[in-house]
Amino acid sequence: MSSMQSISPHRPRFQQVADRLRALIAAGELGEHSALPSERGIAEKYGISRMTARRALEALESEGLVYNEDRRGRFVSPRRLNYDVSNMVSFAADAQARGMDLEIELITVKETAADAELAEKLSVDAGEPLHEYTRLFRSNGYAIFLETECVIARRFPDLLDHDLRQSTTRLLERHYGTSARTGDIVIRMRGVRAEEAALMGLAISHPGIELEQVIRDGAGSPFCFGRQIWRGELAEFSARAIVNPENAG
Repeated sequence: MSSMQSISPHRPRFQQVADRLRALIAAGELGEHSALPSERGIAEKYGISRMTARRALEALESEGLVYNEDRRGRFVSPRRLNYDVSNMVSFAADAQARGMDLEIELITVKETAADAELAEKLSVDAGEPLHEYTRLFRSNGYAIFLETECVIARRFPDLLDHDLRQSTTRLLERHYGTSARTGDIVIRMRGVRAEEAALMGLAISHPGIELEQVIRDGAGSPFCFGRQIWRGELAEFSARAIVNPENAG
């Protein structure tokens, strides 16, 4: 039976083709980072229009099963990376402790000053000197998230002279005696911006998940603000909820 004949008339064709491709991915016949057939190839194989083929691929992309790499086509997404935000504030420290293949590339480093927003988040005056650095995190050679951190300069003199291609949470603890104890975390969805897409090798507006956190020491004083933009198809955040009896109803 040909691919065209096996397409049922009782269900939208793009959904049936998406089901076929989804099954191939689940069976491992299309492995992680494998290239998917082009829209034209899918259209010819299943006897459908290129527009229908595009809808099938977009359906898989919306589910996070495939990703679109700028000008190269669509590829099978790797297994999601879990980040337990209730137990840690440093993905790098946890990943390295688990022996995960993690590469950190330093993109930019600079001295800056706190604007009104950062001053409020870090409980400092506007204009307070800050160290700022941006890093790209990869696993198995593929970008997973881009991060920018700002730390209070007077608390960590000469920080930018250190090798920042490591967990800065551990670096600050070892060299400055400051341990991360709590983090105020906000997670939201947004598209990857042009400059981020260029660094991560993604299409502009690729689905992303943004994580912002203010990291505090044992005394509850904030010392670091970080913003990460994750590839949406890779990110999986988990947390353990503590129920307040007064709000349990």
